Amino acid sequence: MRMRVLAAVLTLVPGFVQAAELTCKRNPSLTGKCSMVKGSLGLDREVGGVTLETDSGSRILITAPANSNADIATPVMQNWLYWQGKNGSIRTRMSGTYEVCPLPPDSSKPNFTEFACINSGSRFTADKDVR
Repeated sequence: MRMRVLAAVLTLVPGFVQAAELTCKRNPSLTGKCSMVKGSLGLDREVGGVTLETDSGSRILITAPANSNADIATPVMQNWLYWQGKNGSIRTRMSGTYEVCPLPPDSSKPNFTEFACINSGSRFTADKDVR
């Protein structure tokens, strides 16, 4: 009983409560539901950033949500770094299935209509196309 009371008190005391990490999927600036997309992730020289070229033909600019640096989930980034090292090129693109979460448009990037962050991914392989 005493432990329950102590736990209840600690959750009410400022400083003891830790906020949940503001991940890509939890960010309030998302403009819709996250979805699974197959495609190729990589640096895009033309854009000077990371894009996801989907199997359906669209091109998504990967950015971080407002007040966050959660543009690409850590496990996805680790896999991408692995393939870059294996191929010896920072411009290696990585194919896979990605959970993308839509973000508001950025008027400074008029060549893009889709913006998203990547919450998770799976089935990674390096693309043959290294730019």
